[in-house]
Amino acid sequence: MKTLLFSWVLFLCCAHAQMTQPAYVERFDSTSVPLLPIGWSTTTNRLSSGDFVTTTSSPRSSPNAVLSTNATISQSLTSPPLNFAGTTPVRLEFYASRSSSHAAGLIVDVSIDNGITFPMTLTDTLRNPGTSAYVLSSIPLPVALANQRSVRFRWRLIAVPSGGATGTFRLDDVAVITIPSFDLGLTRLQALPEAGDSSFVPGQKITLGAAVKNSGTQNATEYEIHFFQDTNSDGKAELPEEFADVKGSNLLSSDSTLITATSNALIAGDNRFIAVVSWLLDTNPWNDTAFVDVIVGAEPRSIIINEIMFDPLSGQNEWVEFYHRGQDPIDIARWRFSDRPTSSGANAFVIATMSTLIQPRDFIVVAADSSLFSQFPSPATATPTVHCFILSRSNGFGLNNDGDDVILRDALGKTIDSVSYSSLWHHPDVTITKGRSLERISPEIASNDKRNWSTSPSSRGGTPGQPNGIFTTSLPSAASLSISPNPFSPDGDGFEDFCIIRYNLPLTTSLIRISIFDIRGRLLRTLANTELSGPKGEIVWDGLDDAKQRVRIGPYVVFIEAIDGQAGILATAKAVVVVATKL
Repeated sequence: MKTLLFSWVLFLCCAHAQMTQPAYVERFDSTSVPLLPIGWSTTTNRLSSGDFVTTTSSPRSSPNAVLSTNATISQSLTSPPLNFAGTTPVRLEFYASRSSSHAAGLIVDVSIDNGITFPMTLTDTLRNPGTSAYVLSSIPLPVALANQRSVRFRWRLIAVPSGGATGTFRLDDVAVITIPSFDLGLTRLQALPEAGDSSFVPGQKITLGAAVKNSGTQNATEYEIHFFQDTNSDGKAELPEEFADVKGSNLLSSDSTLITATSNALIAGDNRFIAVVSWLLDTNPWNDTAFVDVIVGAEPRSIIINEIMFDPLSGQNEWVEFYHRGQDPIDIARWRFSDRPTSSGANAFVIATMSTLIQPRDFIVVAADSSLFSQFPSPATATPTVHCFILSRSNGFGLNNDGDDVILRDALGKTIDSVSYSSLWHHPDVTITKGRSLERISPEIASNDKRNWSTSPSSRGGTPGQPNGIFTTSLPSAASLSISPNPFSPDGDGFEDFCIIRYNLPLTTSLIRISIFDIRGRLLRTLANTELSGPKGEIVWDGLDDAKQRVRIGPYVVFIEAIDGQAGILATAKAVVVVATKL
């Protein structure tokens, strides 16, 4: 099965109602300068190492071209042997460039005995065209080359004594055009909507039609069309991506047929399908592959706005976090977000230009610049569930500090989610909100419900690429504490020297105080005092009191108080922890 997916630029013309294709293309790019590509040869009249060399200087197509200097010395360049069995060569094309002082004549001739003799001259003497730009030469080829197996072309520079010893001649982008005897190709691959369908939806299976054309002179039988869904977005038809293999019927010369197959389920975003025709007798791989891109709009609120840093600290910049709350993968290529439109328009930013597949429960962090990583190192660490995009916008996204809109749109321009935030959504007990993000409490509650947003309790000021500090799906009915290990022995021996106090609160955001008391009710240590917290968290006690002295062996009471001033709710819980020692 042929898997050649990317071809050279095709040179097309009609001859006897057959399609022509380049059977051989040489751009001189597959070698290291100054070496010639494998199979190419040159005279040694000027230099013992070879008269023609490859160069990176002024190619027509980067990176290389072939170069010859000194028009006062005759030189030649010969191609590798070419096999035209089953085809008829119809044209030789190449691009040549000369300096103004290069006056040597150029003659192109051809051999059919592997270069032993060159009995056929293809051109008159080609002179300097008077321009240093590359000029295309398109030379008809004699019918005598049909079905020949050892054809070599030769470019001969005929010396002129006054032709310019420093003049230069460059050759690039050589192509031989043929009419194949055996040539099955795909002229298109198309998605065929069902009757009444005006668009495609995620999860839908569609019919794909591959148009097959026999461009050869002989009939085609026993061929197959392979259908692929490019799930890894690498542009290649790979065996694990194949979902259908359909055998074709007899196809006469110049005839066409449509072969169909049913796709796998579509995903939201870009769906690239590839079809490849496979025929053992096919001599032309250039037209064996066809592509079609099916763009599917995402479901509203499948990806939501989850966290907004609109008022960063000095030296930091704005960022927005999105969260995939849906059930199916989504390709976010060409998705964008924008702020609130004004009379002069809106600030809009493309998130991803290339195919990027987002799985359910993944996070997308979009930052104006890389200063994000100095305050929040975690997004810099590549993980399968966090997709970080740095948009290199030193001036930020233009989000207003008092309030603005964040609008997320898919590749079709459909609004997927939007938030009209306000600085008043910050928790009222937090007096300094600069450098703290707004976090969403629940992905299931409406995006514009101000009760679903509050200040990030994180000590860094936000949680980009991580679950929100105030994220919750349901709250407990009462506060609770758990301690581990319990007992613990803070004696400095490296074993269970600390305990971790974990808490759960019936509040989305609150100010907490965590205290340690002895059994007589005396306050020994304050672990947290009016710190902002989400519905759960943890803190470490090292067995020391506020004076940094180790407490005595025995039981102690851990007491937590949490208050939500906005809602006027106070929650408390206590638990006993035992300080022990080794016997």
